[in-house]
Amino acid sequence: MAVGKAEKAAYNDEIKDIKRAIDVIKRSINEATGKKKKHPAIAGYYSLELAHHEMDAIDNFLKMNDLSVEMLGIRNSNFLDAARKGFYKLLQYMEEIVGADIDRSLKENDEYLAVINRLNPRQILDFIQRIHGVLNSLKNKFGQDSKWKWSFVELQARLAVITRNITSFSEIAKFRDPRSEFFNERKELMQLCKETLTEAAKQYRTKYEMVGKTREDLIKSIEFLSALRKIYVLFGEDVEAVKLKNIIDAAKMTLEAEDKSKDKVKKEKEKEPKKEIFTF
Repeated sequence: MAVGKAEKAAYNDEIKDIKRAIDVIKRSINEATGKKKKHPAIAGYYSLELAHHEMDAIDNFLKMNDLSVEMLGIRNSNFLDAARKGFYKLLQYMEEIVGADIDRSLKENDEYLAVINRLNPRQILDFIQRIHGVLNSLKNKFGQDSKWKWSFVELQARLAVITRNITSFSEIAKFRDPRSEFFNERKELMQLCKETLTEAAKQYRTKYEMVGKTREDLIKSIEFLSALRKIYVLFGEDVEAVKLKNIIDAAKMTLEAEDKSKDKVKKEKEKEPKKEIFTF
């Protein structure tokens, strides 16, 4: 159904203020970027500020898409793409602070967190929860039929790593007394960390099963399960650690079986007699 001029005009009028808000956010991003370069000693805090601005921008892009659906009956791919690209930038800012390495030791997190040590556990939890909320909104707006469906697996995984790397496991181990300040916030952050690592591993396994059984996807799933197992081992959650070990071992056996199958096919091809080429 074609959209009439009156509907388009009403829609454009409705989103004027939102567009102006985005312009203000863009100016704030430029200012924060400049300050970050001038003050490298506190660059981590400016990266947080930039991530915060990106979330504000994403929220506004999604609002304009929602209004498009409501008033015009169509999703606005331009605003959705702007929101998706903004989320990539958001992840980059967070990775600048806490890194993107899932294999490092849990204790190393404290070295990265030292650059934002003025934040308390409640502030960190709120910030990370908001990022997760933004990603969930983004996924819902794109829908299951989106061409970007499988790219969200990567976004989910990168956010899982950020959540894992921004968690101070040494503090959680140190302040186990429920009467300790921020006890509940630390506990909640670790639970979120476990859930997101589990979900990332699950999504990579699903992608492996449904999209060509790419070896790299199964390896990624194993990496996230291994990262989760380290947490269980650290806190003496032996039952969960053993369960994960069994799952990891089974996944590794799947990889080994595939490797043997590929080697067998390769050897059989090598045994095939070569066709003689006659020249005249």
